[in-house]
Amino acid sequence: MTSQTLKLYGLKAEEIEKRIANLDFDKNSVKTYVKEKYLDAFLYVESKGNDDLFKINLAKIVREFQEYIYADRDVSLYERLFEVLKLRNKTVSIMEQATGGILTNNLMAFEGAEKLVKVSYIIPSIKGMIDHFDLNPFKLTVNHGVCSEIAFDIASNIRSKILSDLYIVCVSTLAEGNELYYNNGSVAYVALGSSGGVKLFKVESDLKKRDFMNQVAKTICFKLINILK
Repeated sequence: MTSQTLKLYGLKAEEIEKRIANLDFDKNSVKTYVKEKYLDAFLYVESKGNDDLFKINLAKIVREFQEYIYADRDVSLYERLFEVLKLRNKTVSIMEQATGGILTNNLMAFEGAEKLVKVSYIIPSIKGMIDHFDLNPFKLTVNHGVCSEIAFDIASNIRSKILSDLYIVCVSTLAEGNELYYNNGSVAYVALGSSGGVKLFKVESDLKKRDFMNQVAKTICFKLINILK
């Protein structure tokens, strides 16, 4: 029997199944199984007959999902990020507010991570971020709290102090003292700094706090894996 595991991020299980159903191949030759949590999906593809036909059909599935695939075996986003950082010999500095230390805790669980993670900050309040990173309070006032510009400023501050290949900053409306809320949901602003510049993006959700924090952490992992490919 021939089979292949694919790990995907960014699509719900029903979206994956719908895409597979719309692909042009003999569905009787391939069996698929999908499991998903926080947009992190496990896609198992198994041959039901001719192995050569399976390879052709698997290639079609891979092409369909190539922008969402982060691994070709059953590993977590955190483990895959650790592997890529180690393979590329890249160090990282992290400032977490929106994820509450989830990124650091998961990365540091792997042997040798202390050589890759240069520094880790976990600062849950607006005042703490202003004081520690010497932020301009006016920027927070005019934006009613955290924003992409604040994430960028924090990344710049860390970069001026710590020599690292990558800088991750994630702040959000969950911060104590923050006034900005979207329809009672949560928003995270993320800055990913590298030699190629700084990428800014926003994650917005109405998930409960813990689920939202997990989604933000996984989104950061996925984007970093793609940057490092």
